[in-house]
Amino acid sequence: MADLSFGIFVIVLMGALSLFSVWAAWLHWTGSDRAPDLSGYRYSANPSVISGHERGVVALAGWVVCMTLGIVAVGAAAGGAGPVADVVGGCLVLGSLPLLALHATIAWFNWPKFLVPPHRRGETGSVVGWWRQRQDIRASLKEAARRDTEGGTRRAS
Repeated sequence: MADLSFGIFVIVLMGALSLFSVWAAWLHWTGSDRAPDLSGYRYSANPSVISGHERGVVALAGWVVCMTLGIVAVGAAAGGAGPVADVVGGCLVLGSLPLLALHATIAWFNWPKFLVPPHRRGETGSVVGWWRQRQDIRASLKEAARRDTEGGTRRAS
């Protein structure tokens, strides 16, 4: 009996998480002002990371839904629904992994564009922004070093 109540608890919790993620994805996709602001959850101090997760919310919602359906199917198979439910659950759980990879590529590189909310397609990904910032810092350090060497040779003459 305890196993059944825990299973029901997990299904209800995952179902609620799935509904919330689909709702959040829809609001982010439409550019609604009511979309949940992920910066309020304080899981990262880097705004680029938070922006990346907001861009990839559609793939993340798909991952959560596939995982939920897979867990429900595996739980049904354990409850006696048969081996077909077990295979379907396993396929859904394994099939959700590419969606998680898509979420990462959207957050890091803002690609593929068709899964990025339309109003956020012009943004750069987290890795691309980091790389550009790194190049700008290196260029400014080289420029400062060049100015220092030019100033040092003028003073010496």
